[in-house]
Amino acid sequence: MGDLSILVGQEEGSVPVTVLRIQGDVDANTYKDLQDQAAKIIEGGADNILLDMADVEYMGSAGFRAIHAIANMLNKENKEGMYKSEHVKLLNPHGEVARVIKTLGFDSFLEIYDDRAAAIASFQS
Repeated sequence: MGDLSILVGQEEGSVPVTVLRIQGDVDANTYKDLQDQAAKIIEGGADNILLDMADVEYMGSAGFRAIHAIANMLNKENKEGMYKSEHVKLLNPHGEVARVIKTLGFDSFLEIYDDRAAAIASFQS
């Protein structure tokens, strides 16, 4: 397992979107970095987060828990049950990570894109 780097950027679609470009493995040793970075930008006013996963080669169960926690932090409508998050979306997961996302059913509550512009445009007010 490797180190984790998270690059934070801003994009403007219909609404502002904060892009977290995740580089490295998201596992039991690094998931807290992702979760803490997301909490920090949410506390700073971010309402929409796009997780760019193009450079994630491995994601363990702790990484999936971190993504779930981020989605819960942005569930301002307090929705319950199964629904697709309007505020957290994934970009470019590939290989084993994409397969596990589908196997675990994360694609049932997170929209997944392979086109950055389409992902940014998908966020609405």
